[in-house]
Amino acid sequence: MKTAVCTAAVACALAAPLTVHAQSSVTLYGIIDTGIAWTNTVASSIKAQGASRWSMATGWGSGDRLGFLGREDLGGGLSAVFQLEAGFSGLNGTSSQGGRLFGRQAYVGLSSKQYGKLTLGRQYDYTFDYVAPLMAWLQFGSIYGAHIGDVDDSFQTFRLNNSVKYEVSPLAGLKLGALYAFSNQAGGGAGQGFANNRAYGFGLDYLRGPLHVVASYLQLNNPSAGIASSGNNPNGAIGDEYSGSTSIFYNAGFVERQRISALGAGYSFGAAAVNLVVTDTRLVYRGGHSLRVDNYEINGRYNFTPVLIAGVGYIFTDGHGYTGSGATSFATGDRPRWHQVDAGITYLLSKRTDLHMSMVYQRRAGDASTVAINFFGPAGAGRSSQIAVLAGLRHRF
Repeated sequence: MKTAVCTAAVACALAAPLTVHAQSSVTLYGIIDTGIAWTNTVASSIKAQGASRWSMATGWGSGDRLGFLGREDLGGGLSAVFQLEAGFSGLNGTSSQGGRLFGRQAYVGLSSKQYGKLTLGRQYDYTFDYVAPLMAWLQFGSIYGAHIGDVDDSFQTFRLNNSVKYEVSPLAGLKLGALYAFSNQAGGGAGQGFANNRAYGFGLDYLRGPLHVVASYLQLNNPSAGIASSGNNPNGAIGDEYSGSTSIFYNAGFVERQRISALGAGYSFGAAAVNLVVTDTRLVYRGGHSLRVDNYEINGRYNFTPVLIAGVGYIFTDGHGYTGSGATSFATGDRPRWHQVDAGITYLLSKRTDLHMSMVYQRRAGDASTVAINFFGPAGAGRSSQIAVLAGLRHRF
């Protein structure tokens, strides 16, 4: 009898943690994507001389990452959630996103089936969450195929620190979101304090059958304050990510305000899909200069077989204004323009592993004085076009 009681007690003790574990989960996941790249010309800076280059490249189809995704059931349809996602280089193992441990994402929050999801930490804005999935670079191309200078942050040149996000789905197929990213600075005047390097935004995502409609808005106040070398609030919403070599519009001067509006629509029919995306970015620089950059993108994707996918997209970038001293880094007048073509093809070896190849071609027009394929490097002085061709192997786990 005593033996039976002891056996039952041990069984209950072992069953208790198993029950808790069944209601909670932590998923380890990642992507590593490495290959060979060729470009006809690349330079160390906009004004330097460019030359052709063969190189290894990593994270160009999908950024290399290692992440943890967790959920705990709290009962009543409420769950605690978290995500920690680190970016790294598959070439040398170093951390990306400025050396941050979890530079891609780092947040914790609560998720309710009835009331939506609230998260806090370092997160994406809704241009990336809702609009970017309709863009060529994310569907079938490469990270280098994002819009020039990533002026609309659709590639996420910067993520939002100190951010609070709320997302709710009031109707089937409809998601609505709002976010606020704190400056984390004490109040003060003359551009200092509560609004110095803060951000706020909204988003809409509607998917019904073959139709997909998205929209987003983001406003940044004094985002250049986050630049470590020249800003006065590197701990605000935007960190030191605002100063990359191909961030040609951000590097043109201290940005006091940036407003990004985006609208997109997609339609799928059979094995094909067509998408249209328009983004409008307004930059106000210190000194009163302003710049407007509009991107118009159309792209199409076709699944030739279940394992072979290809697509092509065209982007027209139209700039207006800003003839200040910093504008000479990207234009000689007040109407710079660019044309860009993205193309890509993917062959699935399995559900987790694929071979892929992409091409990005960019050409300046109007008053534009430089070309700079996103994240790859500027073409260099005197160059009117730039092309990059990449081929690689990607594995998801």
